[in-house]
Amino acid sequence: MKAVRSNRNVSPHGGVVPILKKIKDFGIPQVIRGCLGKRVEQSKFGYEDVFIAWILTALCGGSRLDHITKLKKKLAIIPGLKLPSHDTLGRVMKKLASEIFKHETTSKDYTAKAVTTSYDDNIILNRMLVKATKRMGILEEGVKYTIDIDATFLETDCAGSNYSGHHSKCGFSPLVCLIGDLPVNISLRSGNASPDFRLKECLEQCIDILEENKIKVGKVVSDGAGYNRSIIEMLDKRGIKFIIRARVSRYFKTMMHQLETYKDWKQTELKTAYHIRPCEIGEIRYRMTDIYGVYRIVAARELIGVNKKFIEDIGESDRKRDVEIKLRDLDKKGLLKGHTKYPEGLWKEHKGYNYKVIITNDFDKPPEEIIYDYNKRGNAERKFDFMKNDFGWRLPPFMNMNENTVFLIAASLANNIFRGAMKVFKKHIPELRLNARLKSFQFIFINVACELANGVYKFFNTDIAYEKII
Repeated sequence: MKAVRSNRNVSPHGGVVPILKKIKDFGIPQVIRGCLGKRVEQSKFGYEDVFIAWILTALCGGSRLDHITKLKKKLAIIPGLKLPSHDTLGRVMKKLASEIFKHETTSKDYTAKAVTTSYDDNIILNRMLVKATKRMGILEEGVKYTIDIDATFLETDCAGSNYSGHHSKCGFSPLVCLIGDLPVNISLRSGNASPDFRLKECLEQCIDILEENKIKVGKVVSDGAGYNRSIIEMLDKRGIKFIIRARVSRYFKTMMHQLETYKDWKQTELKTAYHIRPCEIGEIRYRMTDIYGVYRIVAARELIGVNKKFIEDIGESDRKRDVEIKLRDLDKKGLLKGHTKYPEGLWKEHKGYNYKVIITNDFDKPPEEIIYDYNKRGNAERKFDFMKNDFGWRLPPFMNMNENTVFLIAASLANNIFRGAMKVFKKHIPELRLNARLKSFQFIFINVACELANGVYKFFNTDIAYEKII
């Protein structure tokens, strides 16, 4: 067998061509320039070139800044495409870093000591992220969106990282606001930040930026870190519904006493993608403070140790048979799990029962729907997994925390462009799944041979009609 070197200029990432066209059609370069301005006259690359370069690198499977080096050769057929070197890419991102702020507190240990927690919001880049996401057509005016706010942990030994006692590792703890699959605000915090550290400020910043762009927030969902009077009152005053996991503890005497003495518990089953949980459900009215707000507490509870017996004692043969069919179906799919990677919320033990308690200002939905809406928070954990493994969040490239904030936002922009492109291309390519992982998208759409000849792009060995979307 003989190997012959060809002089034909062919790119192995032909799917980038229609994506780059859509980026330009939606005016993403203009949004970036409008938010960040222009670089100095002698600069060869503008801010828009740098961000588009990283977007294309990520969509082609790159996870490190130096991966752009090989990509430059592979995309050389595209006229007018300006891809900087990895040194320029890193240098420009560093220049977009904003100021790091420090917050000092005193620990509650037996030997009290000063604790310094650092954070970086980079409002300018977060504003750009929302504007560009809206321009892609995946955030629309007149629609009320749900924000999931949650923190994750990025393990790294960068100079700006801190030790996390909770994770027993060194790293950062970004606080992220998500609308579905889309990160829309990122506040990077040092690894020693508590889950509720600056949660209210981050949430307000996100809501303000969205409202600047005429994007309405209808609901906010948070775990127990959001169970704070100032957060709840802020959302209520702004007319935003909230669903927040309340803390089950003997210290919340009034709330727990009301639940303990509540008599109208109803038997039900909470169904998730992973299991069916028979329990009792009820609701009470609860005033957090004497001066503001009566809220709705929705609680689910199960008697410890008799969960399986509860199904047997229902006495409804048809219902029992339906439950068994569903359980068998989930078991065949390998989804019947008691503990999952993405849990739908913690149950806390209190006086012989396991409780899940939700506080909300939504008085209209049935209690089961309130629980289901909260359980969807498991999707936030799944989105973090996407960002870490598909878009490079698990590999922060810089030494300083504020520089890594720029990278996380750039990676988030790549994710949002990816989601917007899939929504557009889905009309012409039915085999695309809107919830697909990036690798699946690369296999189906990105990794196709493409040649530019006489001003016409020619695609090889593919069933996708790229000419319709170009």
